[in-house]
Amino acid sequence: MTKRFKKSDWLDFGLAELASNGPEALRVKELCAAADKTIGSFYHHFDDQAAFIDALMEHWHETVTQPVIDALEEIDDAQQRARELSDLATSLDPSIEVNIRLLASQNARVQQAVERVDRQRIAYVTQMYAKRFSIAVEEASLLAKLEYAAFVGGQHAFRGSYTTVGPKLAALLQSALEEKYRE
Repeated sequence: MTKRFKKSDWLDFGLAELASNGPEALRVKELCAAADKTIGSFYHHFDDQAAFIDALMEHWHETVTQPVIDALEEIDDAQQRARELSDLATSLDPSIEVNIRLLASQNARVQQAVERVDRQRIAYVTQMYAKRFSIAVEEASLLAKLEYAAFVGGQHAFRGSYTTVGPKLAALLQSALEEKYRE
Protein backbone atom coordinates (compact mmCIF):
# COMPACT_ATOMS: atom_id res chain seq x y z
CA MET A 1 0.00 0.00 0.00
CA THR A 2 1.35 3.42 -0.91
CA LYS A 3 1.82 6.10 1.68
CA ARG A 4 -0.98 8.61 1.99
CA PHE A 5 0.19 12.14 1.13
CA LYS A 6 -0.26 14.84 3.73
CA LYS A 7 -0.29 18.49 2.73
CA SER A 8 3.39 18.80 3.67
CA ASP A 9 4.19 15.79 1.47
CA TRP A 10 2.55 17.53 -1.50
CA LEU A 11 4.56 20.68 -0.80
CA ASP A 12 7.88 18.84 -0.41
CA PHE A 13 7.12 16.87 -3.56
CA GLY A 14 6.13 20.05 -5.39
CA LEU A 15 9.44 21.74 -4.56
CA ALA A 16 11.35 18.66 -5.68
CA GLU A 17 9.40 18.48 -8.94
CA LEU A 18 9.86 22.20 -9.54
CA ALA A 19 13.60 21.83 -8.99
CA SER A 20 13.89 18.81 -11.27
CA ASN A 21 11.39 19.57 -14.00
CA GLY A 22 10.56 23.27 -13.90
CA PRO A 23 7.25 25.09 -13.56
CA GLU A 24 5.40 22.79 -15.98
CA ALA A 25 5.73 20.00 -13.39
CA LEU A 26 3.37 21.91 -11.10
CA ARG A 27 0.32 21.35 -13.29
CA VAL A 28 -2.11 19.30 -11.22
CA LYS A 29 -2.35 16.40 -13.67
CA GLU A 30 1.44 16.15 -14.11
CA LEU A 31 2.10 16.53 -10.39
CA CYS A 32 -0.39 13.78 -9.48
CA ALA A 33 1.00 11.44 -12.13
CA ALA A 34 4.58 12.01 -10.94
CA ALA A 35 3.52 11.42 -7.32
CA ASP A 36 1.43 8.40 -8.32
CA LYS A 37 -1.51 9.95 -6.47
CA THR A 38 -5.05 10.69 -7.52
CA ILE A 39 -6.26 14.12 -8.44
CA GLY A 40 -8.74 13.74 -5.59
CA SER A 41 -5.84 13.40 -3.16
CA PHE A 42 -4.46 16.70 -4.41
CA TYR A 43 -7.83 18.47 -4.14
CA HIS A 44 -8.32 17.09 -0.65
CA HIS A 45 -5.53 19.44 0.46
CA PHE A 46 -5.76 22.33 -2.03
CA ASP A 47 -8.76 24.13 -3.52
CA ASP A 48 -6.99 24.59 -6.83
CA GLN A 49 -3.57 24.96 -8.42
CA ALA A 50 -3.35 28.62 -7.33
CA ALA A 51 -3.86 27.63 -3.69
CA PHE A 52 -1.17 24.98 -4.09
CA ILE A 53 1.26 27.48 -5.61
CA ASP A 54 0.58 29.97 -2.79
CA ALA A 55 1.18 27.26 -0.20
CA LEU A 56 4.30 26.15 -2.07
CA MET A 57 5.76 29.65 -1.92
CA GLU A 58 5.08 29.85 1.81
CA HIS A 59 6.63 26.40 2.24
CA TRP A 60 9.71 27.52 0.28
CA HIS A 61 10.07 30.51 2.58
CA GLU A 62 9.55 28.43 5.73
CA THR A 63 11.91 25.63 4.72
CA VAL A 64 14.64 27.61 2.94
CA THR A 65 14.88 31.27 3.96
CA GLN A 66 13.63 31.31 7.54
CA PRO A 67 15.79 28.41 8.79
CA VAL A 68 18.90 30.13 7.43
CA ILE A 69 18.05 33.35 9.26
CA ASP A 70 17.19 31.44 12.44
CA ALA A 71 20.50 29.55 12.33
CA LEU A 72 22.44 32.78 11.89
CA GLU A 73 20.78 34.41 14.87
CA GLU A 74 22.56 31.89 17.08
CA ILE A 75 26.01 33.21 16.03
CA ASP A 76 27.35 36.22 17.94
CA ASP A 77 30.58 36.85 16.02
CA ALA A 78 29.81 39.07 12.99
CA GLN A 79 32.60 37.68 10.83
CA GLN A 80 31.62 34.09 11.61
CA ARG A 81 27.97 34.95 10.88
CA ALA A 82 28.94 36.30 7.45
CA ARG A 83 30.93 33.15 6.67
CA GLU A 84 28.09 30.95 7.83
CA LEU A 85 25.60 32.94 5.73
CA SER A 86 27.77 32.43 2.67
CA ASP A 87 28.06 28.71 3.41
CA LEU A 88 24.32 28.33 3.94
CA ALA A 89 23.36 30.44 0.92
CA THR A 90 25.71 28.67 -1.46
CA SER A 91 24.50 25.28 -0.22
CA LEU A 92 20.94 26.02 -1.33
CA ASP A 93 19.78 23.96 -4.29
CA PRO A 94 20.17 26.35 -7.22
CA SER A 95 17.58 24.38 -9.20
CA ILE A 96 14.85 25.32 -6.73
CA GLU A 97 15.88 28.97 -6.65
CA VAL A 98 16.25 29.26 -10.44
CA ASN A 99 12.97 27.48 -11.18
CA ILE A 100 11.07 29.52 -8.60
CA ARG A 101 12.28 32.64 -10.40
CA LEU A 102 11.23 31.11 -13.72
CA LEU A 103 7.80 30.39 -12.25
CA ALA A 104 7.70 33.97 -10.97
CA SER A 105 8.19 35.21 -14.53
CA GLN A 106 4.93 33.43 -15.39
CA ASN A 107 2.89 34.09 -12.26
CA ALA A 108 2.33 37.47 -10.58
CA ARG A 109 1.55 35.95 -7.18
CA VAL A 110 4.77 33.96 -7.23
CA GLN A 111 6.61 37.12 -8.29
CA GLN A 112 5.23 38.88 -5.21
CA ALA A 113 6.35 36.00 -2.99
CA VAL A 114 9.84 36.04 -4.52
CA GLU A 115 10.08 39.82 -4.07
CA ARG A 116 9.03 39.45 -0.42
CA VAL A 117 11.72 36.80 0.18
CA ASP A 118 14.30 38.89 -1.69
CA ARG A 119 13.50 41.92 0.47
CA GLN A 120 13.79 39.85 3.64
CA ARG A 121 17.12 38.36 2.60
CA ILE A 122 18.55 41.73 1.52
CA ALA A 123 17.31 43.43 4.71
CA TYR A 124 19.01 40.78 6.81
CA VAL A 125 22.33 41.16 5.00
CA THR A 126 22.01 44.96 5.16
CA GLN A 127 21.66 44.88 8.94
CA MET A 128 24.50 42.40 9.21
CA TYR A 129 26.86 44.57 7.14
CA ALA A 130 25.89 47.82 8.87
CA LYS A 131 26.74 46.28 12.22
CA ARG A 132 29.75 44.26 11.09
CA PHE A 133 31.52 47.11 9.29
CA SER A 134 30.06 50.03 11.30
CA ILE A 135 28.80 51.70 8.13
CA ALA A 136 25.68 53.63 7.22
CA VAL A 137 22.60 51.62 6.36
CA GLU A 138 22.55 53.10 2.84
CA GLU A 139 26.04 51.77 2.10
CA ALA A 140 25.27 48.46 3.78
CA SER A 141 22.13 48.17 1.66
CA LEU A 142 24.12 48.67 -1.54
CA LEU A 143 26.63 46.01 -0.45
CA ALA A 144 23.79 43.63 0.40
CA LYS A 145 22.17 44.21 -2.99
CA LEU A 146 25.50 43.65 -4.73
CA GLU A 147 26.07 40.40 -2.89
CA TYR A 148 22.50 39.26 -3.51
CA ALA A 149 22.75 40.08 -7.21
CA ALA A 150 25.92 37.97 -7.36
CA PHE A 151 24.17 35.17 -5.47
CA VAL A 152 21.11 35.09 -7.74
CA GLY A 153 23.10 35.71 -10.91
CA GLY A 154 25.62 33.04 -9.97
CA GLN A 155 22.85 30.50 -9.53
CA HIS A 156 21.72 31.21 -13.08
CA ALA A 157 25.10 31.63 -14.77
CA PHE A 158 26.78 28.68 -13.07
CA ARG A 159 23.75 26.50 -12.43
CA GLY A 160 25.51 23.21 -13.13
CA SER A 161 28.55 24.07 -11.03
CA TYR A 162 27.15 26.57 -8.53
CA THR A 163 27.77 24.36 -5.50
CA THR A 164 31.48 24.52 -6.41
CA VAL A 165 31.73 28.04 -7.87
CA GLY A 166 29.31 29.76 -5.45
CA PRO A 167 31.37 29.25 -2.28
CA LYS A 168 34.50 30.52 -4.05
CA LEU A 169 32.70 33.64 -5.27
CA ALA A 170 31.25 34.25 -1.81
CA ALA A 171 34.65 33.79 -0.14
CA LEU A 172 36.27 36.21 -2.59
CA LEU A 173 33.58 38.82 -1.96
CA GLN A 174 33.88 38.44 1.82
CA SER A 175 37.66 38.77 1.58
CA ALA A 176 37.35 41.94 -0.50
CA LEU A 177 34.84 43.43 1.95
CA GLU A 178 37.02 42.59 4.95
CA GLU A 179 39.97 44.26 3.22
CA LYS A 180 37.96 47.36 2.33
CA TYR A 181 36.49 47.81 5.81
CA ARG A 182 39.47 46.70 7.85
CA GLU A 183 39.84 48.95 10.87
